[in-house]
Amino acid sequence: MEAEEFRLVREALRAFAADHRCDAAEVGQAERTTAQKALDGLGLGELRRSTPPLASAQECALLAEEYGRQPLATSFLGTVLLAPEVLRLLAAAGRHAPYGSRPTVALTRDLRFTGRDSEADHVAWDAEGAESALWIGDDGTVRALDLGGPAPTTDLLRVVREAHPGTPDSVLGRLDPEQLHAWRAWALVMVSSELVGAAASFVEQSTAYARDRSQYGRPIGSFQAVQHLLADATVAVEACASATRYAAWCLDHADPDTALAAARVAKAEVDVSAVEAVYAGMQVFGGIAQTWEHMAHLYLRRVRVGATVLTGTVDLLTALALPEPGPQVVEAP
Repeated sequence: MEAEEFRLVREALRAFAADHRCDAAEVGQAERTTAQKALDGLGLGELRRSTPPLASAQECALLAEEYGRQPLATSFLGTVLLAPEVLRLLAAAGRHAPYGSRPTVALTRDLRFTGRDSEADHVAWDAEGAESALWIGDDGTVRALDLGGPAPTTDLLRVVREAHPGTPDSVLGRLDPEQLHAWRAWALVMVSSELVGAAASFVEQSTAYARDRSQYGRPIGSFQAVQHLLADATVAVEACASATRYAAWCLDHADPDTALAAARVAKAEVDVSAVEAVYAGMQVFGGIAQTWEHMAHLYLRRVRVGATVLTGTVDLLTALALPEPGPQVVEAP
């Protein structure tokens, strides 16, 4: 989209986040519903529905980063960015009929990418306002799952629900290997971008607190130990932001395999650096960050859970360490 148009979209999302941020862990369903309707009213669900899409991957990643900066109890990644991208890829190849339900994505119960077994135990992740969930198997099969009751999650602001196999004709289509790589890269980048936004915002808030909080007649930000913590946290945020934004660029300009490799690097970096940055911020806030009433634990929970979503650091590094498949040599008969 045009630069001015994107600026207006980003400002609209920023205004929504400021109006609907959660400063306490207890969020009623009425508040969630009201906030979700306000978010839906922005029309962001159309950003990736068409081909070519209205917004680039880099623009969507920046929006995910902006969304992550505030503790919000709405669904954005699942229903606005991840599930629509699956449907767009299917529609671009003419592999499915129009799908009227509003879906989110289905993940395994430990919030990883789904595997080959469509009957396995799954949950609908980021499911506020969703009507179904899309299961994307290792072979590219896309199936619609029905939603059940709530499922437990450490992230108090994220709605996770049970997901169950639907009717026998619930298969919507199949992504080819390149599309599957493209979607997995997309998912890793969008989740990483939200975590970058959360970590960056929390470090900024802890820095502002260090300027205002005084001990022994001096702001704690003047103490070298606190300065070291915040400096290290800032470097950690910059590291994961750089890796994630490069991965978003690859989604727009590189082939799916290259984009997936960059996305894996970004998620592996974010899983470590974003968590370390939030831990540093927690130390700067001190005892107040350990209370239920303070918003610090909402950021900590989101980043800690996000570091396990889709795939973990060990699996990412293992995949990155595997050699690239070489050309097949066919001997003459």
